[in-house]
Amino acid sequence: MTEFFKLETKDNIAILTLDVKDRPLNVLSEKVLREFNQHLDHLIADTQNQGLVITSGKKDSFIAGADISEIESLDTVEKSTQGSKQMQAFFSKLAAFPRPTVAAINGICLGGGLEMSLACTWRIGTDNPKTKLGLPEVMLGLLPGAGGTQRLPRLVGLAASLDLILTGKEIPAKKAEKIGLLDAVVDQHILLKEAIKLAHKSRGDGRRHDGISKELPRWVTDHNPIGRSFVAKKTRDMLDKNTKGLFPAPYKALDAVMRGFDKSIEEGLDIESQLFGELAQTKESKSFIHLYHATTALKKNPYTEAGKTRFGDTKTNLVGIIGAGFMGRGVATVCAQKNIHVRYSDPDENTIGLALKHTRAFFNKLADRKRIKRFEVEQKMALVSPGTNPQGLGSCDVVIEAVFEDLNLKRKILAGFENKVSEDWIFASNTSALPISDISEGSPLADRVLGMHFFSPVEKMPLLEIVRTDKTAPWALARAAELGNTMGKKVIIVNDGPGFYTTRALAFYLAEAALMLNEGVKIETVDKALTKFGYPVGPITLIDEVGIDVGIHVLETIHKAFPDRMKMPSGLEQVQKSGRLGRKNGKGFYLYSEGKKTGPDSEIYNVAGPAKDDFKVLPTEEIIDRCNLVFVNESFRCLEEGILASSSDGDVGAVFGLGFPPFLGGPFHYVKLLGKQVVIERLEALAEKYGSRFEPCQSLRNF
Repeated sequence: MTEFFKLETKDNIAILTLDVKDRPLNVLSEKVLREFNQHLDHLIADTQNQGLVITSGKKDSFIAGADISEIESLDTVEKSTQGSKQMQAFFSKLAAFPRPTVAAINGICLGGGLEMSLACTWRIGTDNPKTKLGLPEVMLGLLPGAGGTQRLPRLVGLAASLDLILTGKEIPAKKAEKIGLLDAVVDQHILLKEAIKLAHKSRGDGRRHDGISKELPRWVTDHNPIGRSFVAKKTRDMLDKNTKGLFPAPYKALDAVMRGFDKSIEEGLDIESQLFGELAQTKESKSFIHLYHATTALKKNPYTEAGKTRFGDTKTNLVGIIGAGFMGRGVATVCAQKNIHVRYSDPDENTIGLALKHTRAFFNKLADRKRIKRFEVEQKMALVSPGTNPQGLGSCDVVIEAVFEDLNLKRKILAGFENKVSEDWIFASNTSALPISDISEGSPLADRVLGMHFFSPVEKMPLLEIVRTDKTAPWALARAAELGNTMGKKVIIVNDGPGFYTTRALAFYLAEAALMLNEGVKIETVDKALTKFGYPVGPITLIDEVGIDVGIHVLETIHKAFPDRMKMPSGLEQVQKSGRLGRKNGKGFYLYSEGKKTGPDSEIYNVAGPAKDDFKVLPTEEIIDRCNLVFVNESFRCLEEGILASSSDGDVGAVFGLGFPPFLGGPFHYVKLLGKQVVIERLEALAEKYGSRFEPCQSLRNF
């Protein structure tokens, strides 16, 4: 009896169709692979079939990869290595199948799914936009452990394979065909027919011959030791620059590719399985897998049913945006990118013009990079309608207010819609610090007012923090989450409060960094310590990025809410009064030339710090702990007070919204890695030296 595969025969070709019934996507678990192995044994013995086609019974999905939970359950290097060897063995048997084999791919083909395909004689894909191929294991702190680091380079060459293996990127079918990963791309309706044709051919019957002009570069880099050494060095230099040595997976993946490339496939697979086993037990891999589970769980929020009851399967189609400044134009651009209609409102026509120019430049860049067709730029722009009066936004599904942080202005905007909107209309504020309940106070629309806190730049930052008040209706939260998911964001839903979760925790982090400047520590010393720890930019650079004026507002708002615990740094107002706003006007704690940071502004010390020659030296570890552990402690307070629904939400918010090092899994997972008692002892030492703001909170002690 077969549980996962259906076997049938057409034109003397065996068709093996995978459909894991209890999952939305096909995943290669141990049970699935063992059944696959049984089918292979049967088909090898059955000489009546002239070939084999492997396909999927799922719509828009071939195979999404291996079962991550099973990988996670392997708790030693030896077990992880053996798990890799078992998968390799199944696919090696497929590679040795005595007749032609074809992977017929429609939809996503990732990880173990692509590794299975690589073991086939032929690979054919569809022109369905959802057909994407990739090896994303590096994004879980792993490497492809079922033959990917060995078969892919032998098929497409070192350069193309390293680009896929080391980045985890997914490529469309046409690009896969171009690099030789797919042998053909066809309409999805004739996929099986064309796959059967290929299954009647041995590999030599139809192999492409690209000519010496295309083979020569691969000969230079792939087929001589000097060329391979050059590729390895350049790639390692690139990894050093991009990862700062903090992520072991890309390095071990590079080693697997380079060490195995000129050896037999069996020797290469041995190298691959050993390195996979080592990676599977690293703290980095465990952190990435934790984040994978945390982000997957976000798709099941408690308000989904309320949304389905009210809206059925209807999606948000029309979004209004009030304020065409930096944040508003970013939200509009992402909406248009996802084919959501947008109506702008801003009283300044020049600001609207700049916003439209920004959106057009974004889509032109996508067209230049061949991510979209040139004609699609105009299609996207047609989705954006500007105006100077917000009253026309009453017919939108959701209106997002993105004006500057003035409570009275936000209340006035909301009041302008009273008695003029449908019962399903939703008002969302993009405020980063003001409590949403303060905005909706006294409004008859309070049940459909919430926060949608986007992060800058909206086009790149993956997080959306949705904020609920005690009056926000569940259906409104469901609609906002649905919109966020459509926009491609990772959505966390938090309870209302000053700064919600992300801004509140971040404020303590930034304040501590600024306090060290007050004490006489160099700007670059603080930043380098935190980037060494793993943050993408240092806290002082981050203040410049968000804007010194915005940073002051955030710190003042959070200090007002927590005056007994947050110590307000001095000198920031003097910095702003000196004409420094940060990157946006080319002068902040750092100087900027043509938008690029050139170095710290030494004059800043005369404005807000000690004399230039009187700098304080602190150990790097102490700088890291002061900023990072005050952030961790405040995250636990947010969980303690019910701002956060779960520690997993806190980890997702910190990593994807605030740049907490992903290889440490977020502030809550970091405590598990380091050990609760170690964190408590470090905080207590800091509290004794610097004050009660470092006193470990109760939820941390109870964690």
